[in-house]
Formats: sequence, structure tokens, C-alpha cells
Amino acid sequence: MTSREPSTWWTEHELGPQELEGIIAPLLDRLHAALDSGRMPHSLLLGGPERLGRERTAVELAAMLTCPAGGVAGCSCSSCRRVRSGVHPDVTLVRPQGTKGQIVIDQVRAVVEAAPGKPFEGQSRVWIFDGVEASRFGLEAANAFLKTLEEPPDHVRFVLLAANCEAVLPTIRSRCQRLALPGALAMAAKDESTPMELLPAAVAGTEVSVLVSGMQQAIRAALEGEAVELLRMSKRLDPEPAGFQIAALAALESAVDIGSSVADGCLQLAVNLLEAEKRQRALNLNRGRQILSCLLGWYAAGPATLSISSLRRDPPPA
Repeated sequence: MTSREPSTWWTEHELGPQELEGIIAPLLDRLHAALDSGRMPHSLLLGGPERLGRERTAVELAAMLTCPAGGVAGCSCSSCRRVRSGVHPDVTLVRPQGTKGQIVIDQVRAVVEAAPGKPFEGQSRVWIFDGVEASRFGLEAANAFLKTLEEPPDHVRFVLLAANCEAVLPTIRSRCQRLALPGALAMAAKDESTPMELLPAAVAGTEVSVLVSGMQQAIRAALEGEAVELLRMSKRLDPEPAGFQIAALAALESAVDIGSSVADGCLQLAVNLLEAEKRQRALNLNRGRQILSCLLGWYAAGPATLSISSLRRDPPPA
């Protein structure tokens, strides 16, 4: 496995905050009722943002489907515990690979070839596909999957995950029963001031608004020629998984608040931060150093030579 490839199972961070368990509990109850009544579909498409409940729902559903004790939500039997740890032989996670971040045909062929095999020990064999949007599920791979997805063996269940079900190829979408997750809406109801993209960080306890405000102050100080606050904020954002996004949001809001010719520089800073986040994740680079590199690169490029007082939209008094 190279540093560019994901692990075979989700990390705790990728699963999202444990606080989401209470939000997805009613959904799991519905799924268990469907399983108990024999109405559980063989192919289910779960729609919702990453780390806002969809991964934990998929894991708990896989535990239900394989559990020898009937699969009650929260079951702590050996089978369910192994599913949650990613070591159950009847549960497989299929993740996008490589620099393009796509599920490729070799992965699909492995699933198609293995699907006819009976469960090793569970009630079912479960494959979870992490990200089936058209941009992440190669067309060749998707086409190779269609027949098995439409007519899976009785013992096989497919759980497909997508941030937006409408972004999934129609040929895949039409072969699944869709289910929207409540996570994002539920979190938004709890904290309407937090942007949707940063809800996972807020749920995990990150003081998003405080960090965004601090970064905005650092940007304003840099525009006056003082870079110390940029150094301080890069250290504060280093341990935060959403550090790049928080800094980018602060740059975007600064572009609106300050305006004038500095807006373009702030917008470019936001773009650079989000591009740096992709590199940091792909190459497992140090988060704090990458954020600092973006901030200092922006500072050195010239915006900091401009005085905020000369950039105000309102003309000076006569």
C-alpha cells in the first residue's frame, strides 16, 4: 500500500464524531425494522456528506446484516464488534484509489467474482462502496458492476455511499433503494451559524467560529505588515483536521469584508489552502507546515504591503 492509497477500513476520524450516534439512531431503528420484516433491500444507496453519519450508519447496518444474534442496533456481540473494527470476514469496504481517487474496474471485478461465495460465518456478505458519485466511480468500473448490483445473490448486500445521490450515475442509482441521512440537517438545526462544510469539526468540539475569527484578525494584521499572527494561527490550526477549511473560510470572508484590490489576493489564498489540503491528505504531509506555507506565500506575494486604511470602500471624509 502506498501513501496515496487509503487504509482498508475507516479510521475513527473518517467515521465522524461519536456524537452522531444519537442522531442516526432513529434511522438504524428503521433499518432494523426493515431487516426484521424481510423488507431490507439488497442494494441501498445512502446519501449524505462525509463524516456526518453515513459511515457510521453503513458500519452499523453491516453489523446488523451479519449479526447471528438478530442485529439489534448497538449489539456488542463478537460479530458486531469485529464489523466495527473492520476485521469481519464477511464485510468489505471498497474505497477510491490512486491519485484520481476513483473506484476502479479491478476492485469491482474482485467483488463480482467473490459475490457468489457463501458467507464465511455471518448471515450475509456485505460490500460497502465508499463514494459512488460519477466523479469517483469510473464508468468502466460502474458498467462492470451493473449486473451484479441488479441481481445480487440472496446472501449479498451492497451499501453504496454518496454525498449527493443525484451525482451518481443513473444506471447505478436506478438499481438501488435510496435513503437520505439526517446528519447534516440535524447538525445545522443545532448550530445554524456553522457552515455546512465545517459541521463535522463543530460536532467534534472544534471552536470553529473562534478559529475563523482569529484567522480573519491575522489576515488583517498581515495586511498592515505584521505576520506574527499568521504564525500563531498556523500552530493553532495544526491539530485541527478542518484547519485548511477554517483558514480558507476566513480568507473568503476577509475578501468580502475588506474588498477592493485585496479581495483577489484573499480569494487566491482560499484556493491555495484548499489545494494544499488535497496534497496534504494525498501525501500525508504535516498539516501545520502546509497551512503556514500557504499563509507566508500569500504574505510574501504582496498583499501585506497594502494598508487596510487605504483599502476601505468608503472614501475619506472631505
